Amino acid sequence: MSSSEFTKFVQKIRSNFISPSVSVLVPAYNAQEFICETLDSLNNQIFKRFQIIISIDKSDDETGLVVEKWCKQHKQIPTQIFYQKHHLGWVKNINFLLRKCETKYFMMLPHDDLIHKTYLQKMLQYLETHPSTCVVYSDIQGFGTIDSYMFQESIMGDSVERTLNFLLYHHSAIAIRGLVNRTVLSNLIFLYENNFSNIAMDSIWNMQMALMGEVIRIPEILYYKRYHGDSVHAQWWRSGKKDAQAWLEHCTDCLKLILMAGFKQEELVHLIRSVKSRLVQEHPLCPNSELLRLDAKEQGVLVEAFEKIIIELCKSKNNQVLLKSQIKNT
Repeated sequence: MSSSEFTKFVQKIRSNFISPSVSVLVPAYNAQEFICETLDSLNNQIFKRFQIIISIDKSDDETGLVVEKWCKQHKQIPTQIFYQKHHLGWVKNINFLLRKCETKYFMMLPHDDLIHKTYLQKMLQYLETHPSTCVVYSDIQGFGTIDSYMFQESIMGDSVERTLNFLLYHHSAIAIRGLVNRTVLSNLIFLYENNFSNIAMDSIWNMQMALMGEVIRIPEILYYKRYHGDSVHAQWWRSGKKDAQAWLEHCTDCLKLILMAGFKQEELVHLIRSVKSRLVQEHPLCPNSELLRLDAKEQGVLVEAFEKIIIELCKSKNNQVLLKSQIKNT
């Protein structure tokens, strides 16, 4: 028996006795061209105690056959495959996977992205030595049609500090690709849809994480995001000033999370002021630069709509009620 064959044999024996501590959730749709590379990057991981859960979202290509063939060649990795009878879309497909996840740690890995062989090892090492951390993530190198380097600074401090940090300085959803410690979560966090092709719902998921606990950056490029013509993000923020309504809904989602989080009245006023700052881009965050060129009238319409939303949401018996004068002062 060769050394490589012996290694595979040992891994197979160990997998029968040691339960995975990490789940890698792979949402797949029309993924036959890229998914084997994604799965290969998992097979190459130094850390081996993980399982893969794949949800194939009623693809039009041979994704299922490609994945099944790969799994037969890599039986040492515990893998579950689910086939959706109806097309769910990326948000519902991810939520399906989240419901199937039962391990202490998990991460989401889109069917066309790659991770370095040390990714799981380094992320897990940090979480195990910092058990109060909610999610840990690395820097990202884009490749394919876009060559870009992306990073997002850590979000630390108490819940108010973390929420302010997110609202004022964070938009890119880099942390959604991180390793999550579900023991920090008071409940499992799902993505939810909006009325604008689910623009920035990954950012809203990041905000939920920041409300739950610290979101920590490992300043190394260990994640590789593939860009191509069918990338979901490629369809976002391309409607010029029309995207203002999508940005308003995004900020409304931020507001809803704040109102549900149970902050004190004085904290709530401060945080709503920060959402308003996000809306008018006092610290430019929205990728659509056209929104920075709204004239005074257009910006006024957005602010007026936002203030009405605050009033309506605060009428809910489950939320603290703010006076109209407080809303104006934000």
